[in-house]
Amino acid sequence: MSIDITSQSTVPARSPALAYVLWALKAVALWLTIVVSFVIANKFIPVSLQPPKQDGPLSIQNAFLLVNGMIAVVLAWLASRARVRGPHLALLIFVALYAIQSGMMMLEAFYFNDSIHLPINQIFLMDAQAAVVAAVVGAVAALLFHPAAEPVSAVPSGMMARIAAMAVIYVVLYYTAGYFIAWQSSVVRAYYENGAHIAFAPVVALQILRGTLWALIALFIVTRLKGSLTSRAVLMAILFAVLTAAQLLYPNQFVPWAVRSVHLVEVGTSEAVYGVIATIVLLAGAARRPLAATSAWRLIAGRA
Repeated sequence: MSIDITSQSTVPARSPALAYVLWALKAVALWLTIVVSFVIANKFIPVSLQPPKQDGPLSIQNAFLLVNGMIAVVLAWLASRARVRGPHLALLIFVALYAIQSGMMMLEAFYFNDSIHLPINQIFLMDAQAAVVAAVVGAVAALLFHPAAEPVSAVPSGMMARIAAMAVIYVVLYYTAGYFIAWQSSVVRAYYENGAHIAFAPVVALQILRGTLWALIALFIVTRLKGSLTSRAVLMAILFAVLTAAQLLYPNQFVPWAVRSVHLVEVGTSEAVYGVIATIVLLAGAARRPLAATSAWRLIAGRA
């Protein structure tokens, strides 16, 4: 499937080749924004973790450039397919970058910290850094991209039930990918079995909470995208997979590469599948409804 980035601008029509070149330049600008804003944020909100030795295929510097390059490309794609512009586009990019890459990941970091042993204050500092970077990237994206504004996409009825269903689906995907991908690795089993005991019921409760939050994030983003249900599902799959799994390419002193590489496949797969299912479940039937959602509550409750 090709990525359509040529027909969403309000500026006079350009040749497809020129449109793709301009889009690529904007993606590079976003990449530089992420890199520079992170360096500056780190000066004012310093994280004092011991620099890790290279553990895996990439050094910390190469991982930093590659991961943020991947993120910039996906965010540029998201911005070019948005229904909103200006401050609303800045908010969309902020939610996508901060909530997916940092906020949702931090919930697990807190819970599983008995295994990974991250200093709690450093988790808060990393989260603050991520929020600052996401805000800057959102503002720059709003300046770079000017998609034609359209109303927020209509949603079908019964949205509360759909969100609840997506919470359950998330738990099913979480344990399915965890068992059939991660837990089949003897290295992964040994790593977690040597750490703190992980109780089943509390983890399920945590993942139901995360599944609900994932559904709300997906709903916020997908209703602000243009295109067919299929094209939006593909974008959501790649967005979720990249912003969650790509971070595992960073070397760190807490989780060895042998474990991270398995989680890379596990998390990327489960999040991509979740992005597709969430798009379908949350939007199926919306095309038959004439009005778009007009408020956060009406959007969630399905009363638009």
